[in-house]
Amino acid sequence: MAFIVNAVCAYPENIVRQDEVRRILKRLWPDQGHQIHRFSESTAVSSRHFSLPLQEYGNLGHVGERNTLWKKVALYLQKKNLHQLQEKNNIDFSEIGLVSSATTTGLAVPSLEALIMNHFPFASTTKRLPLFGLGCLAGVAGMNRVNDFLQGHKDKSAILMVTELCSLTFQFKDSRIQNIIGSALFGDGSAAVLMVGEDHPLAEKASFEIVQNESIFYNHTERIMGWDMVEHGFQIVLSNDIPDLVHGHVGKNIDEFLEKNKLSRSEIQFFIAHPGGPKVLEALTKTLGRTKEDFKLSWESLKERGNTSAASVINVLENSIKRTDIKKGSYGLMMAMGPAFSLELSLVKKC
Repeated sequence: MAFIVNAVCAYPENIVRQDEVRRILKRLWPDQGHQIHRFSESTAVSSRHFSLPLQEYGNLGHVGERNTLWKKVALYLQKKNLHQLQEKNNIDFSEIGLVSSATTTGLAVPSLEALIMNHFPFASTTKRLPLFGLGCLAGVAGMNRVNDFLQGHKDKSAILMVTELCSLTFQFKDSRIQNIIGSALFGDGSAAVLMVGEDHPLAEKASFEIVQNESIFYNHTERIMGWDMVEHGFQIVLSNDIPDLVHGHVGKNIDEFLEKNKLSRSEIQFFIAHPGGPKVLEALTKTLGRTKEDFKLSWESLKERGNTSAASVINVLENSIKRTDIKKGSYGLMMAMGPAFSLELSLVKKC
């Protein structure tokens, strides 16, 4: 077992309203005006954070220029996150055993956790774990992989960093429905999670214990979600089959996972779910036989931030840590879905 001590998020300062984005997209693709209005209204997104002021996106260059900007913004946001963690938990960076970084919207070699280590007093022996390509899955999957490390290093602490700057992938010449939906749904954000093993002193101050986790891969579903690499970078792959996949598989997978842990759905008292979009959240609600209120924090995150890919679920986690109505010892389910197509689950218990 491992423990989640704290989670923090940082966002670019540029906040844009959905109607502002809609006006620009209609000017860019006037023949798609009806679809732009339809999808921007149906996403349940009110505002998002973007890496640049909205008027500057016309100057987005080729993939190299976009990636240079990604590294600059990613480093800035993660420095804010780590300062937050230090202030909240009085951590000693030299004692951190592992730093992991996850993203699917930018590339850095050396990877981002190596770049961040030059700005904080990490030990030279700190282990690094870069994760790329997991998409929206990476928030929960990243915590689960850090959990795996801490099970073998019970006296250690670890930090997971997630950075997703979706707006920097925007494709001006792609007026397909998938890109319209992505342009109306995805935002920019970053997050960091401090986790410790069971023998670490901070375990006594933890918010949640990770009891067990599971990774589930669905064969031959690689075109449901992801990116194609094109001349100007990442071109979105997005299928409308995701809600059907939730209805057809996720409920059964969750039941099997809980059964392994001698639990049932009725014993799950809270959810920390990635807010993929309204149809996905509605499908989860129906499939699991719950109410919209059970996913309230996911809906709020979607409305206020948009889908920030892997960082979204950590925003939900951050706000779940602040809740005062979750009783000590109660069980929750942390979950996300993403490219492959895959489901990542984590059974957590309130400390």
